[in-house]
Amino acid sequence: MACPCCRGGGFSRRGFLRAIAGGAGLAASGALSLEGVGSLLSAAEAAAPSETKRILDGIILEFAANKENPWVLFHGVRAKGERFSVQGIAGFEYLCSRYLQEKSVNGKVYLTMPVEVEGHTNAFLSEAALDVGITANHPFRWHDRQRTVGDLVAGAKALFAFNPASFDRNDLAWSLIVFANTTPPKQDTWVNAYGKTVRFADVVEFGMVTLEDASKQLMAAKQKGTMPASKDWIHNFTCGGTHLIYGLMTCLRSGYRQNRFADRMKDQYDLLIWRLKADSFLMDRFFQEAMKQSPPDLVQVHRSSAMLKFLGHASEVIQYARLYQLFRPTAAQERAIRDGEEALAAVIQGIGRVGVGKMAAGNKELLNLFVGDACHAYHGLWMRKGVNQA
Repeated sequence: MACPCCRGGGFSRRGFLRAIAGGAGLAASGALSLEGVGSLLSAAEAAAPSETKRILDGIILEFAANKENPWVLFHGVRAKGERFSVQGIAGFEYLCSRYLQEKSVNGKVYLTMPVEVEGHTNAFLSEAALDVGITANHPFRWHDRQRTVGDLVAGAKALFAFNPASFDRNDLAWSLIVFANTTPPKQDTWVNAYGKTVRFADVVEFGMVTLEDASKQLMAAKQKGTMPASKDWIHNFTCGGTHLIYGLMTCLRSGYRQNRFADRMKDQYDLLIWRLKADSFLMDRFFQEAMKQSPPDLVQVHRSSAMLKFLGHASEVIQYARLYQLFRPTAAQERAIRDGEEALAAVIQGIGRVGVGKMAAGNKELLNLFVGDACHAYHGLWMRKGVNQA
């Protein structure tokens, strides 16, 4: 199945025009009658957590508990934790029993989730297992045999091939989470199934340099005190690069400190809080321009999708840093975070007024995006240790 998450920040011109081409007929036929979808809620309305939670709960329970769609199902586990179930079966257990496959390398067999199912390497193991608190010794059944999450971790390490010259930088984030949660800094080296030595500290540094290089233009704009003139390279990463930031945060929490890592991550944390406003500015400008040449209702749908994606994922990173006391925001940053949460709540409540099914209007990929991003937003807004977080 095609992965619906393999996109950047959600507002590229090419991607939007492709969506318009696929959905213009719906708008013309009246299938998208979306009164109120673009209206802004007052700050008081947007801040109502019970209503926002009710809407996200409804989306997750209706659309993520889907046995035939493993990508949205593991996002349901991401949002709700180990207890999230589908037809009375724990979602994690069902995904393991049905979708895991064996892969043979150099005569040895490893159990793994196919990337065609999870979208990115180690996305399932990171987001629907280790990061929500399902530990390495957790057992599950696969082909009438008992296996453990530790078997999946062993497979992930064996199959991880790292060559900085050719590695897909947009596929790194989820492996960072897996290995940070299972690899102490003083025992960070292993030999993979291909006979190559992997030193995880080198992988972490590679991810850090990637993030810094990809965010240079945004950092320069922040330092000048101006809004960005255009998108940066980081916006071409999945979900605007927020997965990479989150992955690196897990490395920081797990004790990786080489090369001023904590100070450099603090810079990226500060930048992400600034991006709550800056990225919203870029998206508003993009979609206002799109309004001039495309059906307004359809533009509003894709604006809502883009805002939900970025603000929801950004909230995960910020809440993770708060939960594990990695950084302490200033008073000004607290206000910016609160403004971002209110903007996210406004988007969610606008979606709730119309309904996700109606907004997607038969577009399965768009529906998947809404559901997956709703799960990330829920995890960010209601991240709780022992519930949906390790």
